[in-house]
Amino acid sequence: MKLKKIEYQSCIFDLKQNFSNAKNQYANKEIVIIKIYVSQSLIGYGEASPLQGFSKESFQEIIWGLESFIAGIDFNCDYSIDEFFNLISIHCEKLPSLHFGLDTAMYDLLSKMQATSISKLLSKQNANTVSFSNIYIKKNNIPINKNNILKYKLGINNTNEDIKNIKKLLSSNPLLKFRFDANQNYILADFIRIVNELKQFEIDYFEEPITKPSNKKLKDLKSELDIKIAIDESLYNGSNYISWIENNLIDIVIIKPSVWGSYKKFFHLYNFCKKHHVKMILSSALENNIGNMATIHLAASINNQLAHGLNIHNFYDNFIYSPIYKENDSHINIENIIGLGI
Repeated sequence: MKLKKIEYQSCIFDLKQNFSNAKNQYANKEIVIIKIYVSQSLIGYGEASPLQGFSKESFQEIIWGLESFIAGIDFNCDYSIDEFFNLISIHCEKLPSLHFGLDTAMYDLLSKMQATSISKLLSKQNANTVSFSNIYIKKNNIPINKNNILKYKLGINNTNEDIKNIKKLLSSNPLLKFRFDANQNYILADFIRIVNELKQFEIDYFEEPITKPSNKKLKDLKSELDIKIAIDESLYNGSNYISWIENNLIDIVIIKPSVWGSYKKFFHLYNFCKKHHVKMILSSALENNIGNMATIHLAASINNQLAHGLNIHNFYDNFIYSPIYKENDSHINIENIIGLGI
């Protein structure tokens, strides 16, 4: 494959409102749009979208890494596909979000050349639809989409206020099942109390429930409570999550693929989780819609029939390209998409 040129552009997009997670508050998001040209009409699109508090690389390091990568490309050379992915790996060893963006651009190109979608290129058992979970954001109206899975953050309000909010949500949709995100806010004794107050509701799982989780703390938690435990930020903060997976101490891994790194690294973790009967849910790192569509294709490729936290309308009103699904859609159909679908 001979490349004609590689272009990039940095952009800043304002969020609908300030968004909080365990690490930071975000008012906007800075991203890099990548375009790899084989010809003027055949272009692969990618997005590098580091997330402060999760990504170890800075935005400036991504720009430097991308400049170095472009400078290292011989545009007169006919590269094999493996050679090109090896070049990406060499230049992006310490820049996982750039690795994800360049991988996306290449898979977008390859799938366009084969007139298929990225998800079909990645897996013959891909799903044609990907379901979305929803997220409760206080300033928003009660969710009106048709999905019955709702993520709700604990620890922002007191428990009585949370229960009041939850009952109000249930009055709008009695079928709601909750994914409670505790952001590592609780010691074990306090968390047990919280669970006993919330167990009146239909609960899918608790995400990052306890402070400074460890093998011992998770074993104690499992012995005290019959609940499903998910991890998210523990993937990025140096915790011993490998041991937790191997020892059956967690049930779900929630991953932000655009922060995690290469597609190869993503599938390595997915296969490891699958081997140990741990489910995987894909989550947004506040990518705009190039990164969002890439993550949707990865969700389709693993085809685990779960609802993923990937509805970009939860975070943005403005987009690089118009999303191909609507704000209140409970899922996206990608059956007839070519490439990313952009």
